[in-house]
Amino acid sequence: MTKIAHKVFAASLLMSCSYTAAAELVVVVNKENPVEQLSLTNVIDIYTGRYMAFPNGTSAEPVDLPNESSYKENFYFQATGLSLAKINSYWARLKFTGRYLPPIELDTPSDALKYVQKNPNAVAYVDEQYVTDKVKVVYRF
Repeated sequence: MTKIAHKVFAASLLMSCSYTAAAELVVVVNKENPVEQLSLTNVIDIYTGRYMAFPNGTSAEPVDLPNESSYKENFYFQATGLSLAKINSYWARLKFTGRYLPPIELDTPSDALKYVQKNPNAVAYVDEQYVTDKVKVVYRF
Protein backbone atom coordinates (compact mmCIF):
# COMPACT_ATOMS: atom_id res chain seq x y z
CA MET A 1 0.00 0.00 0.00
CA THR A 2 1.40 3.40 -0.90
CA LYS A 3 1.99 5.98 1.80
CA ILE A 4 -0.84 8.19 0.51
CA ALA A 5 -3.29 5.30 0.32
CA HIS A 6 -2.28 4.25 3.83
CA LYS A 7 -2.86 7.77 5.18
CA VAL A 8 -6.25 8.02 3.46
CA PHE A 9 -7.27 4.64 4.88
CA ALA A 10 -6.09 5.59 8.38
CA ALA A 11 -7.91 8.93 8.24
CA SER A 12 -11.15 7.35 7.06
CA LEU A 13 -10.88 4.68 9.75
CA LEU A 14 -10.40 7.32 12.45
CA MET A 15 -13.35 9.35 11.18
CA SER A 16 -15.61 6.31 11.11
CA CYS A 17 -14.55 5.30 14.63
CA SER A 18 -15.21 8.76 16.06
CA TYR A 19 -18.55 8.93 14.26
CA THR A 20 -19.54 5.52 15.61
CA ALA A 21 -18.61 6.49 19.16
CA ALA A 22 -20.39 9.80 18.86
CA ALA A 23 -23.48 8.26 17.26
CA GLU A 24 -24.10 6.21 20.42
CA LEU A 25 -24.71 9.23 22.66
CA VAL A 26 -28.16 9.67 24.14
CA VAL A 27 -29.73 12.18 26.52
CA VAL A 28 -31.51 10.68 29.52
CA VAL A 29 -33.80 11.86 32.31
CA ASN A 30 -35.20 10.29 35.46
CA LYS A 31 -37.80 7.65 34.73
CA GLU A 32 -40.41 9.65 36.71
CA ASN A 33 -39.77 12.84 34.72
CA PRO A 34 -42.89 13.61 32.63
CA VAL A 35 -40.75 14.65 29.64
CA GLU A 36 -40.92 11.97 26.96
CA GLN A 37 -38.80 13.60 24.26
CA LEU A 38 -36.49 16.56 23.74
CA SER A 39 -35.55 18.22 20.49
CA LEU A 40 -31.95 19.10 19.70
CA THR A 41 -32.87 22.74 20.33
CA ASN A 42 -34.18 21.81 23.80
CA VAL A 43 -30.95 19.94 24.58
CA ILE A 44 -28.81 22.87 23.43
CA ASP A 45 -30.92 25.37 25.38
CA ILE A 46 -30.62 23.37 28.60
CA TYR A 47 -26.89 22.69 28.24
CA THR A 48 -25.98 26.27 27.31
CA GLY A 49 -28.00 27.88 30.08
CA ARG A 50 -30.50 29.54 27.75
CA TYR A 51 -33.29 27.76 29.59
CA MET A 52 -33.21 26.24 33.06
CA ALA A 53 -36.34 24.17 32.47
CA PHE A 54 -37.70 21.42 30.29
CA PRO A 55 -40.27 22.42 27.63
CA ASN A 56 -43.09 21.59 30.10
CA GLY A 57 -41.76 24.19 32.59
CA THR A 58 -40.23 21.71 35.06
CA SER A 59 -36.79 22.84 36.20
CA ALA A 60 -33.88 21.04 34.55
CA GLU A 61 -30.59 20.10 36.23
CA PRO A 62 -28.08 19.29 33.48
CA VAL A 63 -25.19 17.00 34.34
CA ASP A 64 -21.86 17.33 32.57
CA LEU A 65 -18.75 15.15 32.45
CA PRO A 66 -15.13 16.34 32.91
CA ASN A 67 -13.29 18.06 30.06
CA GLU A 68 -11.07 14.99 29.76
CA SER A 69 -14.07 12.88 28.79
CA SER A 70 -14.38 12.10 25.08
CA TYR A 71 -18.13 11.85 25.68
CA LYS A 72 -18.24 15.51 26.65
CA GLU A 73 -16.30 16.58 23.58
CA ASN A 74 -18.51 14.47 21.30
CA PHE A 75 -21.70 15.66 22.97
CA TYR A 76 -20.98 19.36 22.57
CA PHE A 77 -19.66 18.96 19.05
CA GLN A 78 -22.69 16.94 17.94
CA ALA A 79 -25.14 19.26 19.71
CA THR A 80 -23.63 22.63 18.81
CA GLY A 81 -20.91 22.06 16.23
CA LEU A 82 -18.50 23.86 18.58
CA SER A 83 -15.24 22.60 20.02
CA LEU A 84 -14.93 21.99 23.73
CA ALA A 85 -12.55 24.96 23.96
CA LYS A 86 -15.27 27.25 22.57
CA ILE A 87 -17.88 25.80 24.93
CA ASN A 88 -15.54 26.32 27.91
CA SER A 89 -14.89 29.90 26.78
CA TYR A 90 -18.65 30.48 26.47
CA TRP A 91 -19.23 29.25 30.03
CA ALA A 92 -16.30 31.29 31.38
CA ARG A 93 -17.93 34.45 30.00
CA LEU A 94 -21.33 33.53 31.45
CA LYS A 95 -19.88 32.67 34.87
CA PHE A 96 -18.06 36.01 34.90
CA THR A 97 -21.41 37.83 34.70
CA GLY A 98 -22.52 35.97 37.82
CA ARG A 99 -25.94 35.22 36.35
CA TYR A 100 -25.35 31.72 35.08
CA LEU A 101 -23.86 28.53 36.42
CA PRO A 102 -22.66 25.71 34.17
CA PRO A 103 -24.09 22.21 34.53
CA ILE A 104 -22.90 20.24 37.53
CA GLU A 105 -19.92 18.08 36.67
CA LEU A 106 -19.65 14.44 37.69
CA ASP A 107 -16.65 12.18 37.14
CA THR A 108 -18.03 9.30 35.10
CA PRO A 109 -21.04 8.31 32.97
CA SER A 110 -21.94 5.89 35.77
CA ASP A 111 -21.99 8.77 38.28
CA ALA A 112 -24.15 10.80 35.88
CA LEU A 113 -26.65 7.94 35.56
CA LYS A 114 -26.81 7.46 39.34
CA TYR A 115 -27.47 11.19 39.75
CA VAL A 116 -30.26 11.09 37.16
CA GLN A 117 -31.81 8.05 38.86
CA LYS A 118 -31.96 9.92 42.19
CA ASN A 119 -32.99 13.37 40.90
CA PRO A 120 -36.28 13.77 39.01
CA ASN A 121 -35.13 17.00 37.32
CA ALA A 122 -31.70 15.79 36.24
CA VAL A 123 -30.71 15.37 32.61
CA ALA A 124 -27.48 13.81 31.36
CA TYR A 125 -25.78 12.59 28.20
CA VAL A 126 -24.25 9.13 28.20
CA ASP A 127 -23.17 6.44 25.80
CA GLU A 128 -26.20 4.31 25.02
CA GLN A 129 -24.37 1.22 26.30
CA TYR A 130 -24.71 2.57 29.88
CA VAL A 131 -28.48 3.12 29.72
CA THR A 132 -30.61 1.01 32.06
CA ASP A 133 -34.33 0.73 32.61
CA LYS A 134 -33.94 3.13 35.57
CA VAL A 135 -33.69 6.15 33.23
CA LYS A 136 -35.55 7.30 30.14
CA VAL A 137 -33.94 8.23 26.81
CA VAL A 138 -35.37 11.54 25.57
CA TYR A 139 -32.97 12.34 22.73
CA ARG A 140 -30.72 10.30 20.42
CA PHE A 141 -27.92 11.73 18.31
